[in-house]
Amino acid sequence: MAESEVIIKYNGPLSFDTIGNLLNTLKDETEARGISMVTYKKILSVMIEALENIFKYTDKFVSEASLFPKYYPDIVLEKKETCFYFRCSNPVQNKDIEHLKSRIDRVNQLDREALKELYRQTIQDGQFTQKGGAGLGFIEIAKVTGEKIQYEFTPINEVFSFYTCTVPIPIKL
Repeated sequence: MAESEVIIKYNGPLSFDTIGNLLNTLKDETEARGISMVTYKKILSVMIEALENIFKYTDKFVSEASLFPKYYPDIVLEKKETCFYFRCSNPVQNKDIEHLKSRIDRVNQLDREALKELYRQTIQDGQFTQKGGAGLGFIEIAKVTGEKIQYEFTPINEVFSFYTCTVPIPIKL
């Protein structure tokens, strides 16, 4: 079993300030560890997309105080051998699971050229949600890393599940 090195770990409520602190910590840690700019940019892109998604949907859980702190968002960046792994977890409504699965599965089936085309089509369609997203997050993550997005859903109750997403980010020198 390969030994892992935790670079960033956070568990708790997510705010603009928290996101800013996490991104600053990433910058400091990558500089201190001599991580290449290419790899830093990939990690940064994945982290921004993931944190933005978590933040956009946390308002659905404000009234669900019983879920917290057991199901606070959880963020971990770790290094194992020649790859970083960014993992984030947060509650999602069960009614959203199939939609999330289908979007991730679709992105995971595409090669780099097909991802670029889907990205262009999504931008051209210009259909933004009330939350401001156009569905580009998973596409961007897959494009940037060239890797498959791993995910799982663990039931919490009849309304919510705990969603965990893991993204491998190969180290580039």
